[in-house]
Amino acid sequence: MNNLWSIVVKTLNTGQSVLLCSIIASAGSAPRTSGARMLVLEDGTSYGSVGGGPVEGKTMAKAQEMLVSQENHLVMPFNLNASTAAEAGMICGGAVTVLLQRITPQEHDFFHTLVDLQAQGTPPALITILENNNLVGRGWWSVKTGVQHIKLTPAITADLARKAGKSRQNFQLTDQEHVIIVEPLVVPNVLYLVGAGHVAQATALVAHWAGFEVVVMDDRAEFANTKRYPQAKEVVVLDSFEQCLPHFGPDDFVVIVTRGHAHDRNVLAQALKTRAGYIGMIGSVAKRDATYRSLLESGYTQADVDRVFCPIGLSIGADTPEEIAISIVAEMIQMRAQGAAKAMGK
Repeated sequence: MNNLWSIVVKTLNTGQSVLLCSIIASAGSAPRTSGARMLVLEDGTSYGSVGGGPVEGKTMAKAQEMLVSQENHLVMPFNLNASTAAEAGMICGGAVTVLLQRITPQEHDFFHTLVDLQAQGTPPALITILENNNLVGRGWWSVKTGVQHIKLTPAITADLARKAGKSRQNFQLTDQEHVIIVEPLVVPNVLYLVGAGHVAQATALVAHWAGFEVVVMDDRAEFANTKRYPQAKEVVVLDSFEQCLPHFGPDDFVVIVTRGHAHDRNVLAQALKTRAGYIGMIGSVAKRDATYRSLLESGYTQADVDRVFCPIGLSIGADTPEEIAISIVAEMIQMRAQGAAKAMGK
């Protein structure tokens, strides 16, 4: 699982420390919202982002200093006025607060457990307790384990469990003496866009904004390229749509928007052999029915085709590629939220 938390574990396993930089509060037109994270390693390598511009530059510099000085943690507030906002690529100013935490090799087992819980489908939340901006405790919560390594009041624990089960962003709780920072360890769902036309291009952009990692797949290099999809995690130029899909898990989303019915049917047949959590195919009711009949005649079951969202997207009267993209991603967000609720046992 290639994500920031697994990188933390791998780095700690080598005997090196890492600096975890997390946006714990944001307001206005900040370049990234609460929940954005960046790792800085001892060799200067970084992963993730806290928004670019002056926020990221100053955070990176301070993180490298802390790795040398052995400083444990720091809370860095940023108030971006008009000039610094322009430098950061924002329309107007905003404010963010970044928490920098030094994580040492001695905490390997702690974070290894968090990654294990994440892999088991019960993503935990990292909990950091501050008192007067001083770190006084670190632990975690998950629906499987409850609160570990720290003590919280029953009221705070109940509030934490309620919010952590549905939030993808960091949030704060407070009692009379402490600020309790909660960071859900949510791995972005991956959206596989099979087809790279106009609807796919709009869908990639909206999905990226909504927190999905995007992989684009097409057999036309003039459509499937990083110039058209700068926000994509990966762009794959296929030899053909035959046997083009990797192995999907329940957290993977597949949107089938190729240039022809035959390709769509081919890709859908492959997707139904995977454990993908969401499979959507663009097309009319007539196209859907013809495709389903073909699959049923080929040995697929009614339960198989019942997994498919087609016509794809929520019914909002969408017409243009951009409107269709919004309807698709809205449906994906709905499914993602239902998956989180199911993991919480709701």
